[in-house]
Amino acid sequence: MQRLNIALIGFRATGKSTVGEILARKLGLRFIDMDRRLASESGRDIDTWVKQEGWGSFRRAESRLLQTISLHKGLVVATGGGIVLDPQNRTMLREHFFTVWLKAAPPTIQTRLNADPGSPRTRPPLSDLPIQEEIIQILAEREPLYSQVADLEIDTGVERAVRIAEQIVKAVNKMGSGGLKTHH
Repeated sequence: MQRLNIALIGFRATGKSTVGEILARKLGLRFIDMDRRLASESGRDIDTWVKQEGWGSFRRAESRLLQTISLHKGLVVATGGGIVLDPQNRTMLREHFFTVWLKAAPPTIQTRLNADPGSPRTRPPLSDLPIQEEIIQILAEREPLYSQVADLEIDTGVERAVRIAEQIVKAVNKMGSGGLKTHH
């Protein structure tokens, strides 16, 4: 199966949206932020959605959106951090996307979450744990799943977003005609 899209996966606050926008511009591809798209289509922020209907409802909508996106070509997609929880999503990511896992250490993630005033609306709690413990626990659960689908792993802890995007462009260019169509 020829993969014609790039998916950015990873925990919240690892730079998926920021890097994705830059990467799409550099490659001449369309950018989709799944969380923003889901919030826009539902007319409510993710926090309200989860409070009203629970994480299960959000995850089902997320899976449907990934399925729709996977039918298109020439996209850079910033996924939600929990996209890898569903085995079918992991299969779709492996089959239809060049998947890049953006990683950061728990203290970096916590600093970024605390610095983002929009976090409470866009990133509701994933557990009843204090934020530091939540990050460590959820990361431990998800890292093996991210690893299963990642074609490339990049630590976003120190590099600027533009440099991370450049690393991904280099990896894509090395693939050459192996799937992705790049426009310069």
